[in-house]
Amino acid sequence: MCELCLSRNATGFPVSLILRTATLPGLMQCNGHCDRGYLLYKDHCYHFETEQVKNWHDAEAHCTKEQGHLVSFVSEEDLSFLTGLIQQSPTGISLWMGGHDSVTEGGWEWTDGSPFRYIRWNAGNPDDYNGEDCLSILINNGYWNDDNCQNKRGYICKRRGEKCCRNCC
Repeated sequence: MCELCLSRNATGFPVSLILRTATLPGLMQCNGHCDRGYLLYKDHCYHFETEQVKNWHDAEAHCTKEQGHLVSFVSEEDLSFLTGLIQQSPTGISLWMGGHDSVTEGGWEWTDGSPFRYIRWNAGNPDDYNGEDCLSILINNGYWNDDNCQNKRGYICKRRGEKCCRNCC
């Protein structure tokens, strides 16, 4: 039996998600785990920072300090899970993600090294308007925008969660 617990901050935005499982006779208990303020999805923990806005570089530095990176997406399934939460965000029009093309214009990459294969650009993007090199996700529809890295935005951090393992030892 599993129980999914969701807590919200004062503005009603989800801030933590905890999966609890009951132990059945003969089975080891295996709980996914994220620190307070992070949401667990699959084997990653996600933190939505909507109260303190930062430019893209400062947001990535904060996520790195938390042993993660700005969020990356490698599948539509992962993005779909988070899009519903993003649309509840009370901060601005978009949130920072970990994509950038600052090394080579048009050569998008994720800060965590994941392959940049799955894309969901908003119409007309990427357009490199005035040298936009950083990636944000639009809150209203979940589509992506190449953005000015100096803009102040909320952001999403992603890091590995504690993995469940029954026969690891």
